[in-house]
Amino acid sequence: MREAHRESVRVALGEIEHYTQARIGNVHAPETTGKFAAATFEHDTARPVDGYAAPQLHTHAVIFNVTERENGQTRSVQSHELYASQHYGTAIYRAELATRLQKLGYEIERGKDGQPEIKGYTREYLEASSPRRQQVQDYKREQGIDGAAAGQIAAHRTRDKKELLSPEEVQRQHRELAGQFGYQADRVVAEAVERTQKVQQEQTRSPAQTAQQAVTYARDHLFEKDAVQDRRALYETASQHRLEGVNRSLRGYQLTLRAPCTPHCCRATCRALLVGCALHRCKLACLSDH
Repeated sequence: MREAHRESVRVALGEIEHYTQARIGNVHAPETTGKFAAATFEHDTARPVDGYAAPQLHTHAVIFNVTERENGQTRSVQSHELYASQHYGTAIYRAELATRLQKLGYEIERGKDGQPEIKGYTREYLEASSPRRQQVQDYKREQGIDGAAAGQIAAHRTRDKKELLSPEEVQRQHRELAGQFGYQADRVVAEAVERTQKVQQEQTRSPAQTAQQAVTYARDHLFEKDAVQDRRALYETASQHRLEGVNRSLRGYQLTLRAPCTPHCCRATCRALLVGCALHRCKLACLSDH
């Protein structure tokens, strides 16, 4: 599972990287380089709450403010398109992770906020093993605030002092809590191992069919109100609709995945999607049901 997370992070960062732009300055438009340098830091616990560091595998990615142009010059990054790709990158990560977890035999369902969740755990156990999340939610409720920005404020205002706990102590705490709820993780993992052999037989629908249905849904949903859409919005909506296996299938279905050479180039219109661009020579891919 840790490797599934790492690979999903790698794929998501790779997709976001396509949108890296160099800041040229003056009146010149930014130049799409498609290259950045990033450092990742993997953590497997949340910040401790009352001495308990809950299990939470996650990765922090730090993107450096430098990119290389085609002529070899290094420039600072024009961050607009990277910020615009945040939700897109999240959708890519979630779809990749769901696919990889299913291949490991886990049953996946879509969570309230669109995240992939492994079936088999009671709500009581999940809440008990996530005190940090509850701490943030309680603060937001007390302060009467809501939204993503409010969540960041609450996270900073409520975090306890970091404690250096040994891996053995952390695992002991996790096992102790798990024992109070019947060791649900042990059962879920055991069932996943048994299910692994059956996964391929159960997946009767081809990746192309899955992608086609997801893209069709995204097209109908997005173009209902607006005639022009960004490719990233299509991926995000399609991935949310068909969480498992959508991301990889979509990339194969649309073939070309280069970023726009300007922020306003490569946009979708009239039920067609601009999926590739090189020096403003854009290609169209039809999103019809066939």
